[in-house]
Amino acid sequence: MQFEQLTQISGISILHVANMHDAGQGTLTAATSDTLTWQAPNSETAGDEVTIANGETKIIADGDDASDFIVVTRTSASDLDGTCVLLLLTTKSTQERLEEVDEAISNCLKAQASGQGDSNITRASLDSLRRYRKELYAELLREQDSSARVAQADMSGNF
Repeated sequence: MQFEQLTQISGISILHVANMHDAGQGTLTAATSDTLTWQAPNSETAGDEVTIANGETKIIADGDDASDFIVVTRTSASDLDGTCVLLLLTTKSTQERLEEVDEAISNCLKAQASGQGDSNITRASLDSLRRYRKELYAELLREQDSSARVAQADMSGNF
């Protein structure tokens, strides 16, 4: 699952987040100077404390559902302290993201045509959305080209 790290715990590197259910905010907490807990989005219970030494990589499970877990590496011997808040994002296909951007562009154009909102902000938003759409479209074309090459390789038996 994709995530955005909003805050961090010094000396901890996030390698992977597995969340089978919900997007939202999850919290990795330094329970002690050498232990961590994980509470996935929409979970009511943090998982058991997991001891982690410098250089170790550990899986830390949520308290309500062990299939919601995080994989971290400790990169420092300094005492662990604080919390790391992660925003877990739904994974959408490039096509789905492209459709959302097209809808946002359409909404900007409607707002601009009706004179709603600050025209400078609307124009800046529209420009940003158009740049993002161009990036997504290029990504979609690369994906389609890659898929076509894989299909062709499968048909011929050669790579």
